[in-house]
Amino acid sequence: MISLRSASLTAQILPFGATLAGLWLDGHPDSLVIGSSDAEAYTDHLRYFGAVIGPIANRISGAALQIGGAAFSMEANEGSACLHSGASGLHARMWTVLRCSAAAVSLRCELPDGANGLPGNRRVEAHYELTDDGQLVLELTAQSDRATAINLAHHPYWNLGNADTIQNHHLMVYADTYLPVDQQILPTGEIAPVAQTAYDFQTLRAIPIDRTLDANLCLAKIRRARPEPAARLRGPSGVTLQIDTTEPGLQIYNGSSLHDVPISLHDQRVLRPFSGIALEPQGWPDAPHNRAFPSIVLRPGQTYRQKTIYRIWHELSEPATF
Repeated sequence: MISLRSASLTAQILPFGATLAGLWLDGHPDSLVIGSSDAEAYTDHLRYFGAVIGPIANRISGAALQIGGAAFSMEANEGSACLHSGASGLHARMWTVLRCSAAAVSLRCELPDGANGLPGNRRVEAHYELTDDGQLVLELTAQSDRATAINLAHHPYWNLGNADTIQNHHLMVYADTYLPVDQQILPTGEIAPVAQTAYDFQTLRAIPIDRTLDANLCLAKIRRARPEPAARLRGPSGVTLQIDTTEPGLQIYNGSSLHDVPISLHDQRVLRPFSGIALEPQGWPDAPHNRAFPSIVLRPGQTYRQKTIYRIWHELSEPATF
């Protein structure tokens, strides 16, 4: 486990999955992300928690896709679909630590041609850095020697309170459209207004914990050159998280299907349904089957770049600008 420290934040990074395993804000007793100091937990009950997901995050219908006219098959691990690139995705691989300092760490994962059913020898890197003005910055890059598909996501479960659920958390998302899904949680292809739906978080409002939220909200039509506002989450005591990202989508999942399991979590938390909310910057899901969605194809000579900034503060010390 790698510990990082800045003026107001402390983070734990696990090389397995390039995982954000814990994040603490001075003056707040509990980790702001659900996690554990037990590395073995991330192979089972905490699968995906805090990890970098890829090479293709979210779901691929039929566990198959075409790249440049050639067909490729992935692992069908959620019905007939592939979720998070299967059992051997980036979340389940040991990353190499390239550089480490008091407040930053860089990691790399090499995916050989054919890994996860996809073409190309791929190099994926993650750089975590804490800043003294209360930011956790995550930069992800990827390169490939063949045309391939890349859609990375960061998958922490956030809980900004002291309780075991996200009751009394409020959320705002900078999106006026979303992607409706079918019974397999696959996009139907429609791009619909969030107004008068369960996904209308255009103003700060309470997160429901009596039903499932699991869909992509559309922040933009393409990846942006610089991070722009994506979401704001406020906990019961005023701890606030602002997420800025380059990504065109934000997957929201309120943890409705998390299991009650006896597992050692930070700060004596208990894992149960609605323990945390996942706010995952990424490209729009199942893009290879929806031509109107932003492309996730990465070609030789190109570099995939994603940057997400998590800004955290107590409400009483809220920054002057956003």
